Amino acid sequence: MEQGENEAADARRADLGATIVKLGSSKYRLKLWNKGKAAARNVQINFPDDDDLVNRSELTAKFPFERLEQYQSVELIAAVYMGMKRKYELTLIWADDFSEKNEKTIYLTL
Repeated sequence: MEQGENEAADARRADLGATIVKLGSSKYRLKLWNKGKAAARNVQINFPDDDDLVNRSELTAKFPFERLEQYQSVELIAAVYMGMKRKYELTLIWADDFSEKNEKTIYLTL
């Protein structure tokens, strides 16, 4: 019975992730995706250290993201330059059918 309950709970959960993707020789994107079985609603990104990895205007133009379906992704232009930090912390916050407040901290590296 417990396995069935876990599967039912998993079907109601979104599972968000993020990574930095390199395109060509000097272009980078911050890619967020949902690999969970449920859609993520009201997706928000928070950089606790107030980092400049992503342009603020692009961030505010795209987020909060209303609905991120299973296997859907969204990309933001990442500003990568010489001398910048090599590790960034970000927190993803979203709602899904399992919980109205999910939170995941991710550490990105260049």
